[in-house]
Amino acid sequence: MSHQYFKEFATINNLEEASQFYLMDFLCYYLEKDIFLYNDRNLEKLIEYATEALSKSHGKELIAFSDWLLKKGVTHYKNSYVMTNRYTLEDKNGAYELNDYLQLMFYLFNDDHIQKNNMLYLAARSKDYADTWLYLALHFICALRTTDLERIGHPKLSREPNDILRAVKNGAWTTGEARRTLLSITTRLTYLNITPNKTKRASNVSQLKFHVPESCQVLIGTLLAICEAHFQIANKQASESPLIRKISDYERIHRYMGEEIGCLFLERNFSSRSANKSYLQAVAMLADDVIEEKSELNIKGYFLAALARSHKGSYDEFAQTTSTYLKDAQLGQVQPEMVAKELFERGVLSMVPSMLLTIVTRGKYKELTPSQQTRMIKELDLTPAEIEKTLEISIRADSRSQNALKTVIQEQLSPQQLLTVCHRIGNGEAFSKQAESMCLLSALGKLCPYIDKQHCVGCQYELQTKSTLLLLIGEFNRLNHRYNEVKDDLEKGKIRAILELQLKPCLTEMLQSLSEQYGEEVLKDYEEIIKELIH
Repeated sequence: MSHQYFKEFATINNLEEASQFYLMDFLCYYLEKDIFLYNDRNLEKLIEYATEALSKSHGKELIAFSDWLLKKGVTHYKNSYVMTNRYTLEDKNGAYELNDYLQLMFYLFNDDHIQKNNMLYLAARSKDYADTWLYLALHFICALRTTDLERIGHPKLSREPNDILRAVKNGAWTTGEARRTLLSITTRLTYLNITPNKTKRASNVSQLKFHVPESCQVLIGTLLAICEAHFQIANKQASESPLIRKISDYERIHRYMGEEIGCLFLERNFSSRSANKSYLQAVAMLADDVIEEKSELNIKGYFLAALARSHKGSYDEFAQTTSTYLKDAQLGQVQPEMVAKELFERGVLSMVPSMLLTIVTRGKYKELTPSQQTRMIKELDLTPAEIEKTLEISIRADSRSQNALKTVIQEQLSPQQLLTVCHRIGNGEAFSKQAESMCLLSALGKLCPYIDKQHCVGCQYELQTKSTLLLLIGEFNRLNHRYNEVKDDLEKGKIRAILELQLKPCLTEMLQSLSEQYGEEVLKDYEEIIKELIH
């Protein structure tokens, strides 16, 4: 009888075949008699088994089945049940379940949701609302501990605090101002080379990683400006208190941001460690039929935040499309669309990845606008002759990038392998000796041939990012001041050679890439910050 009831339930609720299989398998294994003959104690025990044996989604479907039977009036048990998150004392700091992680991400980043609920207006009106939003949002773009989030410092404001809050409320706050606010933070972190607080006594520790994806920069920059404006208004006197406030308990989150977001933490306060683990695990979600849990192609948390930011529609639609996307990514189905989006969000300013995508798409990639480039999804097979022809007619960059590209061509990689190389770059897996840049050889799985070198600036295999641009501006300033100070002609000639032969070609390529791949608006924002840094 249980089987017949289950088939009826599955038909009425359009249960997927995979879900039917897992639920029937569970029931066949654990049921000692028909489920409708269970009393409440028996059913509680069965659900306890389900929390261990089933995923959260399948557990909810089992609960729905038990409730459906209860409403039919055929059961011995009298109570209905709820599948809660599987948190125990041992795993209370474990990574969040994907659905919970994605739901909070959607509420904090999705543009439609933000506009529908007037969230920016509420943030401009309430310091507590803004501080809570910023604190939670930062856990989706980096994996910093709270003690390190507090050390990112205060941004530089483009207007008086009250003017900023008024502009946000009236919709007069500009994207350029938001980006410059964020750049004042990222520039500082690049220059100061701040290392994690927990390892401050250790040597050879890499600096803090604070990368904001391209499509989230305006939102994060706006939140930083709002929070700093509130901070300055609340602290009339100079204060060394951190900008970032730790707001993690249910009571305050619910009171500051409302029931929709607050209810996510009804059973358990927000955990910075759990959010960081979800980010570091790349919030990879595998479909139940995917066996290979360890894939070379991990998707970083910041990239999903970018997807949530630009997604149109409800959370349910976002979760469904993201699930499909992650499943495809885990199965290794790397597409030019995804790779182009990754490179864009990562802030890569090197022409080499663009060239590789041009090769894979037979030159069509360069003919499209940046938004159209991210929709390029067709893989094309190319012969070596076609590769050479594509290089001749479509590559418009300096000889340094073309020489680096020859290294890739010599590897005789297939189009799919070229996409994997670009994916490693966009996914931050092309490690170099400097946090601000990446390495083409590393993306190819090769070791650096220059063992004695400690830096990567000027190397033919260097892949620049926006962080590299800020680093080079700082180096330009240092060398320029040094040039004006020294008296020795030989030393002046050495400095001039570095400026002309090393820094200038790098800056030229990056500014060209900035204009072509990110648009004139972003270029103008960087021109403003560069002027401020130089002067």
